[in-house]
Amino acid sequence: MTALVSRDGTDFSLVCDACGAIVGNLAASTGGWDVAWRLFGLDGWTGSELAIGPHACGRCGPPTSLSGIVARSLDAPSVQPAGRGSSRLVVQLLADVRAVYLRGELLCADDARLWNLLSGDPGPCRHLMVDVSRMHRLSSATVDVLVRAAGRAAERGGRTCLVGPAAAVSAALRLLCLDDVLPAHADQVSALEWLRAAQPVAC
Repeated sequence: MTALVSRDGTDFSLVCDACGAIVGNLAASTGGWDVAWRLFGLDGWTGSELAIGPHACGRCGPPTSLSGIVARSLDAPSVQPAGRGSSRLVVQLLADVRAVYLRGELLCADDARLWNLLSGDPGPCRHLMVDVSRMHRLSSATVDVLVRAAGRAAERGGRTCLVGPAAAVSAALRLLCLDDVLPAHADQVSALEWLRAAQPVAC
């Protein structure tokens, strides 16, 4: 994630994936990611139109990596055993939907485990539902994982949505213009109805 959201979800910064340069406190001057990225594009920044990146400043030129800082760390092969599962992350299979329940504040290890779970073969579960009703905030790393997972689901003709996001979470996603990528529903019933309303992709 190279648009880093503040802890309270009211501000964000842009990071160059190549040199690490940071331009902070952009919400007050730009209002949101879409305006900020258009302005930085005029100043020579290049990269993805999505906040998760990758992005590179004008001094560094086009980003050479297909993924941003967080993505590269998640994709790096682990030399440690998987270890025990975290109570902050629970996965349940509901026919054609993978339901992920997130609780509390995720650690870096939790984000890596979440990516490992969501980047594997989903089997018959083409849709993804993520319950965040027990979380007060989503870190930039967690948002990065969920947006990338949504992209993978879309490639299979699946949908992705959040359930029960707190006001701060919804505000942060709107700020980063990712609320369309991760649409929110108040409860699981409405979320499952929306997910399963998608037409299956013909093989």
